[in-house]
Amino acid sequence: MTAIATSSRDGALDRAGWAALFGRSRFLALGLVAGLGLAPGFAAAGDALQVTSAQVPASDEVGIDLPLLMTIRNDAAEADAILRVRCPFANFAVKHTVDRGEGAPAMREIKSIPIPESKTIELKHDGYHVMLLQTRQKLVDGERFTCAVVFQKAGTKETEVQVSRTP
Repeated sequence: MTAIATSSRDGALDRAGWAALFGRSRFLALGLVAGLGLAPGFAAAGDALQVTSAQVPASDEVGIDLPLLMTIRNDAAEADAILRVRCPFANFAVKHTVDRGEGAPAMREIKSIPIPESKTIELKHDGYHVMLLQTRQKLVDGERFTCAVVFQKAGTKETEVQVSRTP
């Protein structure tokens, strides 16, 4: 707590006391204004983006790499991007795209997966997707997990992921 100096004669605030009181009030007011100004933007960006149909294939093996597929709808007026993904059953997650240059299609690691404004995209095997590397356990058909999908503007979305035998 801040000590405020008062005059010994009548208990009134002296110069240092007024400065301390005014400085603290100004700091609180600036913090409140800044917080109110930022909060609606974050809430709007987060609410405008939905992740659905997240799934990973079932597997009887441990230590393998599996694709995480999902649908993302961005109703916001500006583009977003997936920056990272964390799932409890995998050690790492890598964002990929599939290049179709000369020869066979090839996966290529990318820094982020773009999510265009006012669009719905599907992360799938032959396009943008997330590879979950070094699974830590067997994944049984019908199980559900919660993974964190981190977006550049919408923030972190806790997403339910279904383990499924069917693609």
